[in-house]
Amino acid sequence: MKKSICAIVVAAALSCLPGLVLAQESDTVQHLDEVVITATQTKNSIMKTASNISVVSAEDIARLDAENVAEVLRTLPGISYTNSSGLEPKINLRGTKIGMSSGALVLLNGIPVNLGKFGYVDLEALPIENIEKIEVVKGPMSSLYGGNAARGVINIITKRGKDDFGGVVSAIVGSNNDRRISALLNGGKGKWDYNLNVKKREEDGYQDEIYIDNFNVNGEVGYWISDDVRLGGYVNVMNKERSLAKSLTKEERDENPTQATDYSYTDNDDLITGINLDITKNLFDVKTTAYYKNRDKTYENYLMATSTPYLEELEEDVFGISTIVTYKKDLLNRTNKLSVGFDYDNDQIDLDTTKAESKTIGAAYTKPDPKKSGDFTSEVVGVFIQDEFSILDNLTLTAGLRYDYFEFDNDADYDFSSGGTYDYNDNPDYDKLNPKVSLNYQPMATLGIYGSYSRSYRPPSIYDYYASGAYSSKNAYVLEPETFTQYEAGLRYQHATWLNIDASVYHMVIDDMMDSAYENGKYMGKQNIGEATTKGFELALSGTPCKYFNYTVAYTYTDARYSDDIFTKSGNNIKNNRLTKVPYNSLNVDLGFLLFENDAFKVMWDNNIMAQDGYAMDNENTGTYRGYTLVNTKLRVKYSDITWFVAVDNLLDKDYDGYAYTSSGVDYFYPADGASVAVGVEYKF
Repeated sequence: MKKSICAIVVAAALSCLPGLVLAQESDTVQHLDEVVITATQTKNSIMKTASNISVVSAEDIARLDAENVAEVLRTLPGISYTNSSGLEPKINLRGTKIGMSSGALVLLNGIPVNLGKFGYVDLEALPIENIEKIEVVKGPMSSLYGGNAARGVINIITKRGKDDFGGVVSAIVGSNNDRRISALLNGGKGKWDYNLNVKKREEDGYQDEIYIDNFNVNGEVGYWISDDVRLGGYVNVMNKERSLAKSLTKEERDENPTQATDYSYTDNDDLITGINLDITKNLFDVKTTAYYKNRDKTYENYLMATSTPYLEELEEDVFGISTIVTYKKDLLNRTNKLSVGFDYDNDQIDLDTTKAESKTIGAAYTKPDPKKSGDFTSEVVGVFIQDEFSILDNLTLTAGLRYDYFEFDNDADYDFSSGGTYDYNDNPDYDKLNPKVSLNYQPMATLGIYGSYSRSYRPPSIYDYYASGAYSSKNAYVLEPETFTQYEAGLRYQHATWLNIDASVYHMVIDDMMDSAYENGKYMGKQNIGEATTKGFELALSGTPCKYFNYTVAYTYTDARYSDDIFTKSGNNIKNNRLTKVPYNSLNVDLGFLLFENDAFKVMWDNNIMAQDGYAMDNENTGTYRGYTLVNTKLRVKYSDITWFVAVDNLLDKDYDGYAYTSSGVDYFYPADGASVAVGVEYKF
């Protein structure tokens, strides 16, 4: 393995020998001058942004054989990745995803796409072929985006049609019956622009009984009312069938890592649609997004009856609106941008859970589960203000404050109060103030230094409430929102085209953390069990030393621990123990080579090296999952408007697991695939 990695590095050095002059002649780096919007909801260059922010471009995506958005995001600093059964990718920003909680807020053209009883995002359902770029801000962002942004914001922006008609069609086949067909059409005429993306994806998993069958249609139509006013409509429709295997014990894994001792089945239809109004004037900007989302989902679990099978049928409707107005007028002869805005979101879920009549394969679902059935509603209203003031020409202060009021209606079919015996609150409500203050200082054009303080909240999910209902009523407690407080400092430096530096350090405290609670070994439901602290260092290096070679390096150090007296089922105090699934160190290296180019042909070779050390498998830290290194490679050959590629993931056939954990003293594993191959062709017109 070491020889293979060294060979790639040596090739990188040799590839630049003919092009050293090109590297020396250029003294600017474009990456940190790129305009972004997510950190402040206003346009600023990365260099002038007083926060961490990472950007993934369409070309970055093309260099990977990524099957979903998660496989793209895992290459960034500060993001860890797990994949149960190989077809259920999840990401974790700065070690903050704890228990069954949702992850970051994900926006798709301004529309929040978190759905379901957990508030998860189905990263398989997002249109990777139609992405123009992704912006990621890690850490508390509730001062602008509300409670779902306590861990950060992932902002996905799709491609927009140009003046001429064009498009891309592609077909990919690979290991495990991997089959992907996609067509993207876009264009514009007069005041209209449009794009349409259709994709079909099928794949069998590494383990038995695993497969995925997705069909996705998404697109946008825009109309320019004037040169500075655009009205756009976006729609994303996904039909997904997926079967996922359960984890294996060590003995089962050693016997046959592809076996499935049990599995689940999901069939869901998602609709995400929205209307965007963008007004860009010299004096002010206005952005308004109105959206509607619907999910129709059927979920069957334990189909091989290792536990009692059950059926969940979920119908969800979400509608909302968000508006931000930015007034761009100098204050005291200094540049100033004042933004005000509001959000409203209404989420209604109808959930029906039925257990099988017996612990038998194929048994009929005849036993209603009223504790996990009912009508559940969450409603959130938020207003915010933010000011970006240039104290000096090279020093900008950004300060923001948001007020949120949120209310839940937990109309479960089960009476958790037991006829009034217990004082159960089925209609809890809260309000929160969330501030953020940051400074960005540029002592020179190529150097930026920033620091920030921010506080956010994460409200309990619908699942949190009904899953803890019986315990919260009997033990007289009500779940409270988690509070995230972060201090961050960072530095960006543009040395030359061959070296771009972006580094940050942070310290984050999570108060009133929600997770499983125990008292004298007895399970007490999900509660606000205490405090966790995560701190870390993130470094991104990038550059183009010459025409023939480019690179990015992402290093992450994360120390995530319980920082309060918290007791497990066995009665042990886990204060200062590591949080699960968060490695101390992770490294991602991307190396791109231009092997050959003339008027007709272009040959590109892209290599990706991912490494991480061990992580805790349970909160008592009784075991550590070993670290590992993966090497992925992709060769692209472009001739005229046609591009062929061949990609190999896990080139060195590393034996590892997508996720591993310990429960009740037993280690469980989700085995990952060995070396896998994909071959594809793309035609652009």
